[in-house]
Amino acid sequence: MSPDLHRQANTATVLRTLAEHGPASLANLRQLTRLSRPTLEAILADLATAELVAQAEPGQPQGDVRAGRPARNYLINPDAGFVAGVDVGRHKVLVTIAELTGAVRTKERTEVPPRISGPELLEQVQQTMITAAARIPVRLDRLHGVTVGVPGAVDGSGRITRSVVVPQWDGHDIGRVLGDWAGVPIMVGNDANLAVLAEQRLGAARLCRDVVYILAGRRTRAAFMINGTVLTGRHGEAGEIGSVPELFFDTPEILLGDQQADSEQVTGVFAAARAGDPDSRARVRRFSCELARSIRFLITVLDPEMVVIGGGPGRGRRPVHPCRCR
Repeated sequence: MSPDLHRQANTATVLRTLAEHGPASLANLRQLTRLSRPTLEAILADLATAELVAQAEPGQPQGDVRAGRPARNYLINPDAGFVAGVDVGRHKVLVTIAELTGAVRTKERTEVPPRISGPELLEQVQQTMITAAARIPVRLDRLHGVTVGVPGAVDGSGRITRSVVVPQWDGHDIGRVLGDWAGVPIMVGNDANLAVLAEQRLGAARLCRDVVYILAGRRTRAAFMINGTVLTGRHGEAGEIGSVPELFFDTPEILLGDQQADSEQVTGVFAAARAGDPDSRARVRRFSCELARSIRFLITVLDPEMVVIGGGPGRGRRPVHPCRCR
């Protein structure tokens, strides 16, 4: 490894350690990274010059007043940079902006009106991003990265090839359009595929490499991680189990007998079931049976280490725990 690459690798190690462990003294960093003191001092000096790392003065130590001055702590500068995630659904646009450590700084949600056109939906996404960024405040072209999650098939170039939920964007390269507008590269991905990455990195599936993620929304979808890699398929349609007739079920139809029922009505059924309403409990039981049938099929085919269930329909129910497969 060349000296430059070696220095870059060590710098990445320091940043990752600070992101995972929080403020740390030079002695703590030596223990956590196994890097020498001169190497750490040089890296921290460069990171401080780039305003990526800051120093925090520790509080006065308790006990012996004769104790020496306590060591400074180093931490990632919370204002060093920001990243954004955009969740686009049938009924809402949710923009989350976080620090480079992953700590969320702000969220902005707007409701998507019915029968909205593709350009109107794009304009709503842009306006929601502007509002969220203004709260930091940060310019959109100063964001270090933006990822847009959409319910539908996304090919390797980021083009939405098919989406039942947002058909207005079928065939369009939304990432390129948004990127040209915002002045920053934007990645577009399937929402369930992004969710399984998040669960494996920060959520219920940490330390697991074979995971099935079930996104139990109005239209149930799935994502598959095998040996640490998300499987997308040749056309980006892996996991679209709602397109399989044998596995398809309509969540609003099961819960309310109305395919056009909105998300609040769907959530209300789960809340009523938890409160003991017999009819709602029966409807939720039927929904759970349909969901279990799909999960059993996927477990048989893929033999995962864990199944994680996420999504919005049951926000009124008790939390669903991840299921570790035997």
